[in-house]
Amino acid sequence: MFTDFGIRGAARLWYAKNLAAGGTFPYARDEPTARFGEGPADHVLLIGNGPAHGWGVSSHRLALCGQLAEALAKATERAVQVDYVGAELMSSASAVAWLGDRDLSGYDAVVIVMGMNDAVRLTAVKAWERNLQGLLEHVRSGLRHDAPIVVAGIQSVATVPHYQGPIALLGQRRADAMNASTVRIVAATSGCAYAPLDAPELEPDRPYGSVVTYRAWADTLSASTAPLLDEHRARGSRRRRSKVEDRAWRWPAAPALLDAAAERGTPELRRLVNAAKIEFGVTLAVVTLLEGDRMWFAAASADTPVAIPLALSYDLHVPGEGAMIVPDAKEDDRFRDNPFIAQSHLPFYAGASIHDLQGRKVGTFCLLAPQPRRAESVRLAVLEKYAAEAELEFHRLESEALGPVTI
Repeated sequence: MFTDFGIRGAARLWYAKNLAAGGTFPYARDEPTARFGEGPADHVLLIGNGPAHGWGVSSHRLALCGQLAEALAKATERAVQVDYVGAELMSSASAVAWLGDRDLSGYDAVVIVMGMNDAVRLTAVKAWERNLQGLLEHVRSGLRHDAPIVVAGIQSVATVPHYQGPIALLGQRRADAMNASTVRIVAATSGCAYAPLDAPELEPDRPYGSVVTYRAWADTLSASTAPLLDEHRARGSRRRRSKVEDRAWRWPAAPALLDAAAERGTPELRRLVNAAKIEFGVTLAVVTLLEGDRMWFAAASADTPVAIPLALSYDLHVPGEGAMIVPDAKEDDRFRDNPFIAQSHLPFYAGASIHDLQGRKVGTFCLLAPQPRRAESVRLAVLEKYAAEAELEFHRLESEALGPVTI
């Protein structure tokens, strides 16, 4: 038991190291949705990490999201819109939290592509089974009219450039066991199909993914999904079509702030996070926006996901006024069992609130590090000063979004 625990801990550190090494490679950071074709569209939800994350390309239109929309539209001869939920740091344990409060009733099919990071982190097979069954039950309960679910298998571990060596071999054994479990679970789940995911078609100068890679994977997934979409459409031809609602922003400046986030934030926010990273000697300094059920990364001193579930974030616990320091998340009851914090391997956190023009908490200024630190290592007055300067930038953007005041 203790040996297994030690190997699993080493595998998780190995994964974190390899993930950090891949931080210099491009990945899709734009709106995670793609549409292909004219007229009323079938709506498909893509959930996942790894191949679904969009490594190697700059847009979800070029990644699996867009290639799947095109492949399905060609196969069904109907317009198809694919929306993507997930990130590389999503795991089977956190997948339901990533879905959050998203309304699933408007989707005509769901495609799930995940498991690589669980395999190489040596997630226990029983835990994988429990997490996958929980995800399928959650998705099925939200879908209408028996919309189909397709679950992809895990590709060969060795096809990922970073994943080599003894732990990668252990990861392949775990992936094989997880795939076998997935086949059994899918076979026992109504309206669910399994699609093996072959080794990717890699271009020599694009080892982390390209349009060629995602097009081939999309064709594989479309071969399993398109017939089920056709059957679903035939069964529901006389029903009133459901609708996937567009996102509604509570804070009026959110679109402008997140547009700038594609370039790691507005110039002022970039200046602040880069200065804070140096002053506090941390690995990562970020400004976040708390909107809906997501924590959005508005600016960062290094690459980050576009957003994570608010329920899995440190920021959820930052007080409306003042700041919060977590010296070691592994020793804090609020965070020790948090799957996202464990996987991101950033156990030290310090954050101060940012407010809108009405005084409501809408974001945070945060510091994170991969090793525990003493609380005294962060001077709260200085951190709150950075948060106050970021808040002025939030106010500027909010004033521009609201427009001139008429009397």
